[in-house]
Amino acid sequence: MLAMKEKNKTPKDSMTLLPCFYFVELPIVASSIVSLYFLELTDLFKPAKVGFQCYDRALSMPYVETNEELIPLLMLLSLAFAAPAASIMVGEGMVYCLQSRLWGRGPGGVEGSINAGGCNFNSFLRRTVRFVGVHVFGLCATALVTDVIQLATGYHTPFFLTVCKPNYTLLGTSCESNPYITQDICSGHDTHAILSARKTFPSQHATLSAFAAVYVSMYFNAVISDTTKLLKPILVFAFAIAAGVCGLTQITQYRSHPVDVYAGFL
Repeated sequence: MLAMKEKNKTPKDSMTLLPCFYFVELPIVASSIVSLYFLELTDLFKPAKVGFQCYDRALSMPYVETNEELIPLLMLLSLAFAAPAASIMVGEGMVYCLQSRLWGRGPGGVEGSINAGGCNFNSFLRRTVRFVGVHVFGLCATALVTDVIQLATGYHTPFFLTVCKPNYTLLGTSCESNPYITQDICSGHDTHAILSARKTFPSQHATLSAFAAVYVSMYFNAVISDTTKLLKPILVFAFAIAAGVCGLTQITQYRSHPVDVYAGFL
């Protein structure tokens, strides 16, 4: 069922495994998470201000409160991490068990154990940490890139005018001339909603769910043997459908424009 191509190896010592993990890999992942916190959960960085037109129907859709979203951002982050991580752990556990049965309970299975700092790390632990770690870093990097693009573009969500509540009397001109408004005339009091309404391209839900689906699909393709005719396609299809649903909820609840979701999936 599972692809096993490497031969059994004897344990070996490694002087760089733990130092690289503690002083290179862990700081990179931690800094990515901290940066994501400031970009996503604080108002420290302001998006670019893009103009709009009076009473634009495309920007006057109903505003769905964060606690009423079908898939809030924090839930998406949890699912985008937990679902692939759990799949990887189950997959690696099955690989390790089958290796132990076929090659015997040797010192470390196919890849062999590594002794570092007086600790013995078997192939299951190392492979799981490796794949999950890359997934976490990729997820954070995807979220960071999406946040930077959203801040740089400053495109409006479909509910922008609903939360902005623009005071058109401050324009000094009539809306009948259909002016392109670039000044800040928002009279709404929910500053967090107004700020989030200026960040829509690309859709954060689409980018994160697409990355999680693509990454776990690549993992399935590398680990699961082609002798299983249906297991691999079913798993890949399930994650692809889940990613599509995440993006679709953003459109149906007027959190993003369709083009924002399409761009996020790309």
